[in-house]
Amino acid sequence: MKKITHLPIKKLPLQNSRLMNIVGVYAGFLFLLLISYIISPASRTLQDFINLLKQSSGLGMLSIGQTMIIITGGIDLCLGSIVTLVHVLTIGLMNGDPNRIIIVCLLGMAVGTAAGFFNGIGITKAHIAPFVMTLCTDFILRGLYMIYTKGQPKGVLAEQFRNLGRLRVLGLFPIGVLCWIVLSVFFIFILKKTIFGNRIHMIGANPVCSTLSGVKNEYTIILVYTIAGFIAALTSIVLTMDMSAASLNLGADYSMDSISATVVGGTLFAGGIGGIEGTIAGAMIIRLITSLLQKANIVNWAKLMIQSVLIFSVVAANSRRKST
Repeated sequence: MKKITHLPIKKLPLQNSRLMNIVGVYAGFLFLLLISYIISPASRTLQDFINLLKQSSGLGMLSIGQTMIIITGGIDLCLGSIVTLVHVLTIGLMNGDPNRIIIVCLLGMAVGTAAGFFNGIGITKAHIAPFVMTLCTDFILRGLYMIYTKGQPKGVLAEQFRNLGRLRVLGLFPIGVLCWIVLSVFFIFILKKTIFGNRIHMIGANPVCSTLSGVKNEYTIILVYTIAGFIAALTSIVLTMDMSAASLNLGADYSMDSISATVVGGTLFAGGIGGIEGTIAGAMIIRLITSLLQKANIVNWAKLMIQSVLIFSVVAANSRRKST
């Protein structure tokens, strides 16, 4: 019998394209970092880079959930409102009492998880488009935190809780950066090495084929939105550690910023292709742009214009690449 020889497996063009996207995103980040160093030579220190990581950590954490949602072909417009609602609840209910820290944090996580689950149920069971469903949830959450605060946030954090926000891992990295790193590594593994991660990509690439392959689309989508809500609540708690008073504007820009970080990071807006490794750089790019604009004394609305141009450019480039 003739011996069968195994030919070496070559990488698919799609895999090479994805790798080039990630390399391009990190190259863009390094370019912006270089510009930042040129504009402000005093910022060429390790501490300034750690500060950039700290500023990016909240957005980076939130964008993990947004990335998984966009890979499925969906979108979540209410993540920022989850951040704000959990934030005002945490400060208001804790009200300086260290004995309430654990129960209040658990309640906040439950609220965020429930909001994500609600989105998933509406999208899969009521067949409401993700854009419409999450926009409606966003309005509901805004109403809830306005009713709770009556437009005037109340309460104070327990000093022991604020001390957690002052912790430094290895004497350098804030607790928020550590949470971002741990979550990123965990969900990169989930997306790349598990059946659940494979199902997320399959649903985004072709939901009909994924159903025919035995994937329970509805269950997977519900779980993805629930996870995103959980991460949003965790993000809110981590951000709250660094604050002395509640703010109704904490999550105002986070929904848009998380979409920007995800798309700039190389995840296809149409779904099916993407990953958290690119979103990490995307989050730092968004925060670096904000920092550069502040150094140049440019007003905040210019940031929205630049983000819009970035999203347009990335989506247009991906569409062109897909058609060729």
